[in-house]
Amino acid sequence: MTVIDYETTRRSPAPPRVADEFVFQLRTHSARRPPLPIRPLTGREVAVAVRYALDEGQELPLDLSAMKRIVIDPTERTARVQPGVTPAELEQAAFYWGLAPLADRHGLVLANLIAAHVVLPDGELVEADAELLREIRTGRALGLVVDATYRLHAAAELQR
Repeated sequence: MTVIDYETTRRSPAPPRVADEFVFQLRTHSARRPPLPIRPLTGREVAVAVRYALDEGQELPLDLSAMKRIVIDPTERTARVQPGVTPAELEQAAFYWGLAPLADRHGLVLANLIAAHVVLPDGELVEADAELLREIRTGRALGLVVDATYRLHAAAELQR
């Protein structure tokens, strides 16, 4: 596995560090009882939140719904999506390029998973190797998928 060090999308005077405002958010949200949900925007922020919770010995609720980035590569026919993206949003983005994320003929979305970045239980952010991808597909992986890359198919092929 290759460890990925994402830069944050939040503004910080010292990239690639996570912005001070995010660390402040972690501290203030976790100080409340019950703690308020943390809304990270990047995989790096998820990793920082997991490590912070481990270091502090407390549970932190994570809300990944704000992680809604979709990157379509029409040439390679791939889509890289974050966990907050809904299937409808992915389909809409893919159809814009004449592509589709799934069909009976090409299998389910998980069968078309070709890459992923995962935050492991110890807070390490990694690129999934073949074994971890297999575990993700079967639902036996332990970690948070912070983005996934799927193979797309030409929408015209799906109508046949």
